[in-house]
Amino acid sequence: MKGRVRSTIAGVVSLVAMCLAIAAQSGSIATDNDSARVQSLESAWNQAEMRHDAQSMSMLLSETFVLTDDDGSLMNKSQWLAHVKSGIDKYDQLTNSGIAVRLYGNVAIATGMYKEKITEKGKGVAHTGRFIDIWIQEKGEWKCVASQATLISN
Repeated sequence: MKGRVRSTIAGVVSLVAMCLAIAAQSGSIATDNDSARVQSLESAWNQAEMRHDAQSMSMLLSETFVLTDDDGSLMNKSQWLAHVKSGIDKYDQLTNSGIAVRLYGNVAIATGMYKEKITEKGKGVAHTGRFIDIWIQEKGEWKCVASQATLISN
């Protein structure tokens, strides 16, 4: 009986050690600081987009990033960066409001509203919409893996 108890205790200790090792490898668990970080990255996104700064935008995105734009078009990371860099959309304003970040381990889902005033094809246009951005922690850094925008009728 003593041998089985020692064997069971050794098994439990080994299992706990393995779980701790796996948790350490998978990165840190999201905290309120992570929520604030994701909100600041959302602001950095707007600044990069307004300045047509594809290099800064690239740092925010995962290699597997996909965007569903408000017109229903789908773009991967390289297509989105080319769009940002092209300067097709000339921004007078791009702001977010009502951002909420919900954390699920190393995944963060950011939702909110955006307002933009842009010049598209020579015409001034104002849009209001809602967005959902999905962020994951990769090697300790938050990266956006998916973004979806929906226009709201004015």
